[in-house]
Amino acid sequence: MKCLVVTSKEYLRMEHSFRECLQVLGYAETSVDSIPSQLREFFHYLESVEINRIEDITVDSVTGFFDKLKVRAKVRTGLPLSNGYLNKHLQTLRLFTKYLRETEQNPFAIEVATFKEQRNIKDILTQNEVQLLYQSAENTMYGVRDKAMLSIYYGCGLRCNEGVQLDTSDILFERQMVYVRKGKNYTERYVPTSPKILQDVSEYIHNARTSFMIEGREAQALFISQRGLRINGQSLALRLKALVEKTDDEKLKSKDIGMHSLRHSIATHLLIGGMKLERIAKFLGHKTIESTQIYTHLAHELQNPS
Repeated sequence: MKCLVVTSKEYLRMEHSFRECLQVLGYAETSVDSIPSQLREFFHYLESVEINRIEDITVDSVTGFFDKLKVRAKVRTGLPLSNGYLNKHLQTLRLFTKYLRETEQNPFAIEVATFKEQRNIKDILTQNEVQLLYQSAENTMYGVRDKAMLSIYYGCGLRCNEGVQLDTSDILFERQMVYVRKGKNYTERYVPTSPKILQDVSEYIHNARTSFMIEGREAQALFISQRGLRINGQSLALRLKALVEKTDDEKLKSKDIGMHSLRHSIATHLLIGGMKLERIAKFLGHKTIESTQIYTHLAHELQNPS
């Protein structure tokens, strides 16, 4: 997306100032890089249909952009874009319109509220599939780290960057909680854990993590790469895909699984188990239950497959 050509000076200025705004607000480095790139794809589309000014954007413009995304295939696989990919663009446009309103750069705001975010059941794991992932983790330092990764991201429902930013001191064993210091928009929260989660994380910290450490490099991060540095989300996603491939379950292999899938899966499973939406919202770090209500549909679909 970075290589897409945008010629409008107004669009280029907007992209640059939007990026700076994200940095000031404390967004993760990966988000500061990816979100403006998604906005650039929108601007590139607008120019292709000869819309070169913010004030000329209409609801139909946004609809046309999403209609094009829905029929565009992935470059590498040729498969349709996932719902998760489409939702990232939707979230970017919502964030951009909020930015426009708050900076008063233009009285017009792109109305995307009529677009409903949808999660595909294909992104959600069954509880049996989660167990298959645990079972596919080998008894090596990588496998022990993989189990800890599953426990943090599935068991605690953390966002990708929240888990990346964890330090060992954030695992509160005595209180049976994980302290999330860098949540979305730099919010903080305490996430309750189970003895099994703490056991997996403890085994990793005491029996595997030291094997990744290199003198003079990262000493605080919970998850460390083979280079002795704080691991990044892309590396964790690759480890998750490797676990999926090691299973013998073709249905699981056919799913579009990413780090977000673990978070959405635990939320859905908690709802199926009877936990109230308000508690799940607090567990996930949602400000309101509106973002959590989507799991009601997913829970029903998971329990009643067609």
